[in-house]
Amino acid sequence: MSELLGYSRTPILPPKPDARFMALPIALLGVVSDWITTRIGLDMGYHEIHLQYNPFFALAIFWYAMVFLLMTLPRGKKWDAAICFLASWSFLGAVNNALVILGVFSGLAI
Repeated sequence: MSELLGYSRTPILPPKPDARFMALPIALLGVVSDWITTRIGLDMGYHEIHLQYNPFFALAIFWYAMVFLLMTLPRGKKWDAAICFLASWSFLGAVNNALVILGVFSGLAI
C-alpha cells in the first residue's frame, strides 16, 4: 500500500502517566490504609478520637489539595517530588494507628 504524502506510519502509543498525577493514587493508598488500620483498631476495642472521621471526607480533602497544587504549581521535577511528598502525608494516620495497635504508642487520652 502506498502511504499518503506528508504522513508517516508511526504507531499510536498510550500516554505515559505524568509524575504529577501519581499524587492522587498515593493519597488514595494512604487514606485507604488509614481506614483499614482504623477498622482494625476499632475491632480490637479502641475508640476513635475524631468522632466525625470519614475516609471519604479525608480522601476528598487530600484530592482537592492535590488537584489545587497540580494546577497552581509550576512544572518541574522538584515540584513533582514536593507534590508526591505532600500526598504521602495521608499515610500518617495509618502509621499512628499501627503504632497504637502494636502497643508502641498508647494513643491520646480522652
